[in-house]
Amino acid sequence: MEWVIIGILSLIIFFLLLRKRGDISERVELEADKLFKDWVEEEIPIIREEAIKSSQAVTMGKSIEQLLPYFTDFPFNPKDVRFLGSPIDLVVFDGLSEGELKEVVFVEVKTGKNFQLPAREKQVKECIKNRKVKWHLIHHKK
Repeated sequence: MEWVIIGILSLIIFFLLLRKRGDISERVELEADKLFKDWVEEEIPIIREEAIKSSQAVTMGKSIEQLLPYFTDFPFNPKDVRFLGSPIDLVVFDGLSEGELKEVVFVEVKTGKNFQLPAREKQVKECIKNRKVKWHLIHHKK
C-alpha cells in the first residue's frame, strides 16, 4: 500500500512539475514575443532610413555615371564616350570625334569612399589587362 501511495504522489508531483514547466515555457515565449515586437518598433524606422539612404546613393551613382563625361575634369571628349551601364559603365573611343582614334578605353565609375569591384567587373578588367579583347564583324546578308 505504501508503494501505491508513493507512486500516486510521484505521479502528482511529476504532473505538477510538467504543468509548471509549461507555464514557465509559455511565459518565456510571451516575454520573447514582447521583446521582439519592441525591437521591431525601434528598428523599423532605422532600417527604413538606411534603405532610403542606400537607394539615394545608388540613384546618385547612376546619375553620375551618365553625367560624368560632361564634367570639366573628365579626361576625354564627351563626343567619344558611349554609355554601356553594365558590366562596364563607359567605353571611350578616344580621338574618334576628331577623326583619329588613339585608343579604346573602358571606364568604370565608382562613387563614395569605399568600393570594391564586383566579380563580373573584375573579370572584365582582367580580360582587358591580359589583352583578351577581339574585334568581330558580323555581316548579315538579306
